[in-house]
Amino acid sequence: MKGIKRYSITMLATLLAAVTAPAYGDQAGNLRVSVGGFYSTSDSGMEVTSPLTDKEFDLDFETDLELVEREFLPFIELAYWVNDDHVVYADWKQLHRDAENTSITVPYEFQHPDTGDTYTVQAGAKITTTFNVDIARIGYGYRFYKDDNWDLIATLGLHVMWLELGFSGDVGLCIDESCEIINIDPDQVVFTEMTAPLPDVGLLAAYSFADNWRITAHGQYFYLKVDDISGSLIDFSGGIEYQFTPQFYTDLSYKYYKVDVDVDGDFTDTNIYYGFNGPMLTFSYLF
Repeated sequence: MKGIKRYSITMLATLLAAVTAPAYGDQAGNLRVSVGGFYSTSDSGMEVTSPLTDKEFDLDFETDLELVEREFLPFIELAYWVNDDHVVYADWKQLHRDAENTSITVPYEFQHPDTGDTYTVQAGAKITTTFNVDIARIGYGYRFYKDDNWDLIATLGLHVMWLELGFSGDVGLCIDESCEIINIDPDQVVFTEMTAPLPDVGLLAAYSFADNWRITAHGQYFYLKVDDISGSLIDFSGGIEYQFTPQFYTDLSYKYYKVDVDVDGDFTDTNIYYGFNGPMLTFSYLF
């Protein structure tokens, strides 16, 4: 059985918004601080095995385990322009969710990717689920074109993702095909802190169509395979930006973000995908 499969928090759930563009039109020495919120629609799941049919199926965290599907998430980004054409940036996003299901309707089994232990959850069980995701990103941008209307920036960055997935309650531990219900402590996490680094390349574009108004677009993609880790990143956004003052901006956009990571564990192959989509409002200030 494959271990964790399909953690989709349709992104970033996860959390916040993909990325705001690292400061269109800024000048050398400017530090742009952006804060905002993202109303995400999440979808997450895990590939498990049915103890009745011995066949694999997708366990939906929102439907089957009652994790919150829609949630407001925070976002923060820092961008510093080294000169008129070169910028470095960092951002952070977070989605932490807990839920209690007092009566599981679909029985399932799953295997720990590191220890190989098999856990079972029977129909009618009371289960508490914890699913936490944190994503940090750093990157570099190069402005390769600018005129009176257009501003184009190429980016290269790195995402690091921390996952924490835990089940507690009426969980059984199976040894030699014999399963015994054990009372897992509420603080015990079955899968914890799997870090998935993913590099990305992208393009940021802005078009000025009126005084203080710009249409913005952002796209990123990357696929990587190194040793036992492979994965892909898709990140798109589009919106409109308004400049209140030379230092103060606001941006209203729609975001879509998805990360898919495959890791070959000691006992099972693990596939995780995480994504979110929804509207985001950001405020930025130049120092």
